[in-house]
Amino acid sequence: MASGPFDAIVIGSGMGGLAAGAALASIGKRALLLERHTQPGGLTQTFERDGFRFNVGVHNLGGFGEHGINRRLFDKLAGGRVKMAPIVGTYDRLRFPDFNLAFTPPAAQLKQALVNAFPHEARGIDAYFSALHAANEAMGALQATHSAPGFLATPMAWLKRDAIKRWVGRTTWEVVTETVTDPKLQAVLCAQWGDYGSRPLDGSFGMHAMVMTHYLDGAWYPVGGSGSFAREFGRSITDAGGEIRTSAEVTRINCEGQRVHGVTLANGEAIDGRCVISDIGIHNTLRLLPSDEVDYQWAADALAIQPSAGYVGLYLGLEGDIAAQGADTANSWIHDSWDVNTVWRDPSVQPRAPALFVSFPSLRDPAHDPGPRRRHTAEIVALVDWSAFSQWDRSDDEGGMKKGAPAALRSESYAAFKALLQANLLAQFAEHFPALAPMVVAAECSTPISVATYTGAEHGAMYGLETTPQRFLSAALRPRTPIGGLFLAGQDACAPGVTGAFFGGLMAAANAQPKLYALLR
Repeated sequence: MASGPFDAIVIGSGMGGLAAGAALASIGKRALLLERHTQPGGLTQTFERDGFRFNVGVHNLGGFGEHGINRRLFDKLAGGRVKMAPIVGTYDRLRFPDFNLAFTPPAAQLKQALVNAFPHEARGIDAYFSALHAANEAMGALQATHSAPGFLATPMAWLKRDAIKRWVGRTTWEVVTETVTDPKLQAVLCAQWGDYGSRPLDGSFGMHAMVMTHYLDGAWYPVGGSGSFAREFGRSITDAGGEIRTSAEVTRINCEGQRVHGVTLANGEAIDGRCVISDIGIHNTLRLLPSDEVDYQWAADALAIQPSAGYVGLYLGLEGDIAAQGADTANSWIHDSWDVNTVWRDPSVQPRAPALFVSFPSLRDPAHDPGPRRRHTAEIVALVDWSAFSQWDRSDDEGGMKKGAPAALRSESYAAFKALLQANLLAQFAEHFPALAPMVVAAECSTPISVATYTGAEHGAMYGLETTPQRFLSAALRPRTPIGGLFLAGQDACAPGVTGAFFGGLMAAANAQPKLYALLR
């Protein structure tokens, strides 16, 4: 165990906390990462059941081509030890009633596939791709203004204000329906909104564009699974003299005169420090602060933005030649209807999820050894409304981070509900992959309560706060806070997903140590 003092205290060891700690380590700074769970990684962690290993929240990533910025930064901060395997060919497959479409790089091939399927919309498809690129640039400019020091941020925001308003300030549905008129094509272009957590009717087109362009050159999968992120970024942190402590829940951020001076743990231990980076989301961060130290407008702006969607996850262990029976390396986005603006509102009375995301991670991982029994994994995700689970939330707001219900407090009704969810999702999986269903030998179901319990994510949200225009235009959601020495990392500070959280961590570290801005160029 390393001894203090540390140059920074990082609350949370999700991708944002790992990136912040590793960035600080790259310039010789010592970071202490404090993780409430028994293992680091947040939603990049893995777990095992019946000898099968599952990823909690990583299915693939973009930007890892030969000259990709993600590859450059991962190599820099993890010493080249995180290996990413390309997903060859199709990375996403859309399945609608009586219609399928493969998303295959490069961008020209995807565009041609769309034109072949909707030849009467050729001009609209061109306009859509032009809008993607313009919106992605606007989103990048917005993130730059959020990360930059105040004297630079104001003129940058003014110069890009029209583009930001046009692309980030409007919803995906607004822009897509303005660009193409065919209702089925509109649905196709919006079908992957589960990648960023807000329905097309609600989500910012800037976020949609960022995710879609992220994959235009293809997708990659972490060799050995997503657990390699915590292991290898964590190694960079500890090699520089830093430390990662698990089962170390922070219950208070100590500050006085709107200046941070350390944290207090659940066991009563106080750790001094003049730099604290929070990777637990802005709502949870506010709960750890003394109320009389919090800027009212900052807090009000942040609390006005709601958590993003949660999800039910079904993790399957299979035995047999699954590739011969319909499984492949692509993600499948399966929609029961052409209405893509639906969420699973109440699974207790709706036996079918309106949409499923299905992937087979073991087929993507060159390090996976199926063994003589040919053991493989499948992961199924269905986005769901929190209200269906709120009755089992044992959270309170009296200090500390919001938690889901501890295992000892979970009721028989919750266990029965989970069993119902698992049975219904298995039946739905069997409808779409009938040859694979008999191969299932193990199953584990998770809910938003599971995510809230293990990660502290409010409402079990998979992407932090909702990805609406309001969220990205908010002045509250940026790395630098009104409290001196306190910085926000992760998804809320930048954008959702592994890559968004990673850059949120880099932005927080750069605000704490400006020499790190060179990494972001």
